[in-house]
Amino acid sequence: MNDKWNFSMDEKTMNIYRNLNEQIDKVFRHTRQGSIKTRYRYEDGMNHFAKFLAETFKKQNLNKIENKHLQGYVEQMQESGYSKSYITTNLSAIRFFVDVRGGDSKKLSINKKLGVLPRTREDRIGSNKAWNDTEVKRFIEYANNKNEFRYADMVNLSYSHGLRVHEVARLDKSQLGDALEKGFLTVKGKGGLIRSIPLSNKELVERLYKETKSGEKVFINKEEKTHKVINNLQVFIYNHNKEFRNSDKSLTFHGLRHVYAQRRYRELTQKGFNDYSARLKVSRELGHFRVKITDIYLS
Repeated sequence: MNDKWNFSMDEKTMNIYRNLNEQIDKVFRHTRQGSIKTRYRYEDGMNHFAKFLAETFKKQNLNKIENKHLQGYVEQMQESGYSKSYITTNLSAIRFFVDVRGGDSKKLSINKKLGVLPRTREDRIGSNKAWNDTEVKRFIEYANNKNEFRYADMVNLSYSHGLRVHEVARLDKSQLGDALEKGFLTVKGKGGLIRSIPLSNKELVERLYKETKSGEKVFINKEEKTHKVINNLQVFIYNHNKEFRNSDKSLTFHGLRHVYAQRRYRELTQKGFNDYSARLKVSRELGHFRVKITDIYLS
C-alpha cells in the first residue's frame, strides 16, 4: 500500500488522532441507527478518516466536516489504490456520522462531484478477467519472494475453490479440518448462503490446517481487522499486476473466481454433464442462485 497510509505520527498528531477517536467512539457507543454490522463498518471508516484528518489537516474536532476534507481524503485513497467500493462506503460512513451528530450531510458534495463515480456492472459482478494458470503461478512465486506468504496462499485457495476474498479471509481451522475429513470445503457466502465446494487442493489445505492454531482463523490474526487485510491484499495485487500478468488486462482477486468457473465447467462437461447441468453446478459452487449470473464468468 502507498506509504501515505503507513502513519508515523509525531506525539502532537497522535494526540489529535486519539481525541478524534474518542469523539467517534462516543457517537457510535450511543447510537442505535442501522444494523450492528453497518455501525461497526462505519465506525472503522470514520477511524480511517480520522487518521487522514489528524495527519493532513491537524483537525482537532469533528464538529464541522467540510468538502475540502472529503476531497483530500478521496484523492489520497484513490492514489493509494483503494477500491471504489471501499471509498464509497467510507464516504457513507462520514455522512452517517454527520447526520447522527445532528448535522446535515446533504450539504456535503455528492460522490460524483468528489470524483467518485458509481460502481458499474463490471465493478459489481466483474468482467471476464480470468487469470490463467501461468499468471497464478507467477503471482504465488512473486508474493512468496516478497515474503507475502499469506497473500500467496489466499490467492491459491481462491484459485482452487472459487472463493470470494471475504470467504477466504473468514476461514478458520475447523472449516479446513472438516474439509479434509469430508472432501468438501463448506463456506457461508453472500446472504448467508452456505455451500460446499469439492476439495481440489488437498496439499494446500493440509498445510494451512497444520499451520493454524486451534480456534483461530487461517489468515487473520486476532489483533487484525479483516477488511484491512483484504484491502491490503487487493492493493498489493493492483500495484504489482505487471510483475505477473501476461497481458495488459487488469487482474483482480475477483478474476480468480472467473478462472475457477471456467476450469470447473470444462471438467464437468468432460465428465459427461450437459451444458445446463454443468452451468448449474458451477453456479451452486460459486454461491449464486441463478445460472444466468454464472454465464458472465464463463463468457
